[in-house]
Parts: sequence; structure tokens; C-alpha cells
Amino acid sequence: MQIQGITPQPMHEAADLAPSKKQDETKLKDACQQFESLFLSQMLKEMKKSIPKSDGEGNKEKDTYEDMMYEEVAKSMASSGGVGMANILYQQMKDLM
Repeated sequence: MQIQGITPQPMHEAADLAPSKKQDETKLKDACQQFESLFLSQMLKEMKKSIPKSDGEGNKEKDTYEDMMYEEVAKSMASSGGVGMANILYQQMKDLM
């Protein structure tokens, strides 16, 4: 019996459609690196808060620019090895795949 609109696929064709383990590991590595970048960005922004402000500071545009700068610095740090958090997360999570 065949249901109309659904055509059965041979197993080897269905296997080709499934994502490979290597693709999954690449996606996991990227996600871990993005997480480390987000963590570093938040850490840099919190560190900025500890610096005393001088008179005249507090410009919203300047604060927005600095936040964007910290995000880019964090991305750069994470892509060049960062503090090692991405690698640790990747090693822990790839065993669960």
C-alpha cells in the first residue's frame, strides 16, 4: 500500500540527506566559539563599568560605539583562541552527539 503524495526513498538516498557527523561537529564548534565571544563581550562591558567616569562622559552615542567595539574585540579574541572556553565546551559537548 502506498500513500498518495509520499514516495518511498531508498535507504542510501535517505542517508545522503541526513547531516554528517562532521557537519554537526563544525556547527557545534561555531556555536561554542559564538558563546565564548558573547561571554567575553559581556565581561569586557562589565569591566568598563569599573572605570570611574570623568565629568562630561555618559554620551549615549559614545557608549553605543564602545559596546560595538567590545563585541568586535570579543569576536576577534574568541576566533584566535580566546580564553579556551570554546574548546572546553566543544570537547565536553561533542561526546554527547
